[in-house]
Amino acid sequence: MTTEPRLTPRTVWAYTKRYAILAYGAIGTMFDVGLMVLGAMLNGLAISILLAGLGIVDSELDLSTGAMLVSAIVLSVVGLFCLGLASEGPLGRGRRLVGFKDWEVGVGRAIAVLIVGLGALGIYELLRGALEGLPSPLLKGLESIRAVGQSGITVVTLVGVPLSILVRRAPARYAWARLADVPVMFVVWAIATFAYLT
Repeated sequence: MTTEPRLTPRTVWAYTKRYAILAYGAIGTMFDVGLMVLGAMLNGLAISILLAGLGIVDSELDLSTGAMLVSAIVLSVVGLFCLGLASEGPLGRGRRLVGFKDWEVGVGRAIAVLIVGLGALGIYELLRGALEGLPSPLLKGLESIRAVGQSGITVVTLVGVPLSILVRRAPARYAWARLADVPVMFVVWAIATFAYLT
């Protein structure tokens, strides 16, 4: 006959510490992936605006060349800042969630991406009123923040996270594929964000 393990202050502290580590790793990872997606979107937008400003491609924007070039520079700087911030976070330091069961990592990441997505939508709502009247390319950059939040809450939670857990559970002969769990989430998040923007 087995008895239930008794909860003592030591076991409560051990569980608290364990899941605090999981929460930090999951939120850090999803925050970094979200920043990478946002940085990639903003830099892609900056390149397209730069090409339009230089007259290399046609554009429907009714802005002067100077306004388009300044907008491209601003979007590029913000995008590079997001990428730099992501490279310095838990993901950039190579922090991986080891010692946890796959279902724990999945639940942690799903909750974390909801938090990150809601945070992005909150930032969008704060900036939307303050940035009215700016050139349309900058407002499109602001819409990228909204799209990152919406795609994180919906597509990444339902598709990206489960897919990353499947990759983590790859058979031993495909052990190299287990390292692709974070890139899989990035690809899903980036595609979903682009779909929300168009």
